[in-house]
Amino acid sequence: MKPSYLIFGAILISCALNLCTNDAHGGEPRRIRLTYSCEITDLPTDASRVDLWMPVPTDTIGQTVRKVEVIRPNGGKIDTEPEYGNQVYHRRFEGPFKNETELGAELRYDVDKTEVMIEEAKSLPRRKYGKPGSELGAYLTANAMIPTDGPAAEIAQTLKLRKDDPVRTARKMYDFLIDTFEYNWKAEGAGRGDVKWACDSKTGDCTDYHSTFLAVCRHKGIPADHQFGFPIPKNKTGGKLIHWHCWAQFWAEGAGWIPVDISEADKHPELKEYNFGSLTPNLIRMAHGRDVTLQPPQQGQPLNIFIFPYVEVDGKEHEGVEWTASFVELEG
Repeated sequence: MKPSYLIFGAILISCALNLCTNDAHGGEPRRIRLTYSCEITDLPTDASRVDLWMPVPTDTIGQTVRKVEVIRPNGGKIDTEPEYGNQVYHRRFEGPFKNETELGAELRYDVDKTEVMIEEAKSLPRRKYGKPGSELGAYLTANAMIPTDGPAAEIAQTLKLRKDDPVRTARKMYDFLIDTFEYNWKAEGAGRGDVKWACDSKTGDCTDYHSTFLAVCRHKGIPADHQFGFPIPKNKTGGKLIHWHCWAQFWAEGAGWIPVDISEADKHPELKEYNFGSLTPNLIRMAHGRDVTLQPPQQGQPLNIFIFPYVEVDGKEHEGVEWTASFVELEG
């Protein structure tokens, strides 16, 4: 989709400044209350309909969502989009709107987090793996910025990757990206997850590293998924969250989904072994997948990345959205 540059700039900076996972090597289970809110600003004077969508975290490996509350406004609905199973809060506001009318929402999530560590990723066994089932088809196909041909095919051929050995193949790709990419969130074009750009420039942020990983895995018939969320500071019990982060996971028969965090391993070499097959409990996944069609479907193009509130005014994307997030550590 055509990027919204005002929002995109803030997203890029927020992702690039995320350094908090470098102290997240392992960790105790956590119980987090995450409050996520947004305000809609700069509404056109003739607006008649405003649609707001916000991500709602779901259960996944190392994560259990115990409670979801809509603090404000009254109304709205939480539903599930069919492609990836993301939960989405949607609220439609009907005009006419007064200038002083505040439009927005505040949601609260109670989430239990535990460390994930997949032994198969650590031991790299030589064994025969079965083929993925049709239910994983969404994680094998190309996305708008994640082509499975072109540079993905070239990398796979250069590394002589095998589709029948997904764990070792993923490890080779993981090492390749750390060895050949240089982390630079300031690079012009970084932050979109554009595989062709990333492979040409051999740089980018977490979005670019993991998009390239996904492209090559999918080219070799290995299901791979993009994860988006908020890092929770390890040594704090509450505060504002101003950064976001992304990572990836790939699927191997018998082992299930295996997480990787490549960009953090590149920035922090001491995390290289840990970040292949492990996931800290200090990351809350908000949504996953690329080219996301919301529920109910938006009128605009599928979202390249869905982690922030998305708004349409009279069926057109609206850039005037300000979000805030905060957390509190709950007692067990």
